[in-house]
Amino acid sequence: MVITTPERVFMLIHAERKPQLIPTRNWLTLGLITILLTVPIVLVTQAIAVSIWPDIRLFDPLSSFPRSALFTLVPVLAATALFAFLEGRVAKPAKLFMQISIAVLVLSFIPDYLLPVANKTLLASTVAAFLHLVAGLITLTVLQLGYKELHPAA
Repeated sequence: MVITTPERVFMLIHAERKPQLIPTRNWLTLGLITILLTVPIVLVTQAIAVSIWPDIRLFDPLSSFPRSALFTLVPVLAATALFAFLEGRVAKPAKLFMQISIAVLVLSFIPDYLLPVANKTLLASTVAAFLHLVAGLITLTVLQLGYKELHPAA
């Protein structure tokens, strides 16, 4: 017969509940991979749209490829940081991350249509919103797949 103290039982219960967290270096690598996939695809998509509809280039959000790269890179970093933050803090981080990300993606369309920006047209606003969608889908897919690869128990 094994004698177990209440402290031992407490330690066993909490040891089983503690999730195995993904190391920070792996999150950094996953974020970098996501950036390296998302930014070029968004820029190519923007280049194709501008070549089809040259006038949309007059719309400020679509006038600069470096700006588009920056406005893609920053949300990817934020998404990676959010996912890493949620891990170990909530029961189902992948599910909550997806819900938050979809809400933020939908909200990101609003400025493209509502803010008073010079040379804004329905087409230009829709192309800008489509670039948000492209970036969001790639980011969500890469981060979710990467998380499942790094954390198979999830």
